[in-house]
Amino acid sequence: MARRANASPACWHLHTQVLSYEAEHLARLGRYHQLTVDAYGAQHPGAPSPPISTAFGLVGLYLALEHDWSGTAVRAAHQFLAQRHSTWPAFRRRADGPFLTVADVAGATTPDDHASRVQAWARSVWSSWAPEHAHVGSWAEAVLSPEVRARLRLA
Repeated sequence: MARRANASPACWHLHTQVLSYEAEHLARLGRYHQLTVDAYGAQHPGAPSPPISTAFGLVGLYLALEHDWSGTAVRAAHQFLAQRHSTWPAFRRRADGPFLTVADVAGATTPDDHASRVQAWARSVWSSWAPEHAHVGSWAEAVLSPEVRARLRLA
């Protein structure tokens, strides 16, 4: 298992390949990087992953997919939360089902294909947490006041 993620070595390897591909095509794919990080974090909850990984992944997906925040704005929200919180909510494990994984992204053949696959994967991961959507949303709204959300969204 990968040390910081509740993932097999093979899964972690695919994740690093996907991140490397994004770095190689940064001009086209940089805007999807945060979505990749958050989808992976939300898809690998539980020890040895720290609770912050799941919380950040879910909040990031919530902000990006439900409120159309950019990756830069989501990253700013993560930084804001990390500076002000030392405890993280417990979110119940996602629903069972056939959901996309990082393996579905790793097979991309072009940057546009990669971007499309990352977006589909992120939506799939977010859907897998449907029973927790209200909990994630209410926690995010509670810890990110309207004023803070307005400021961070401009990041």
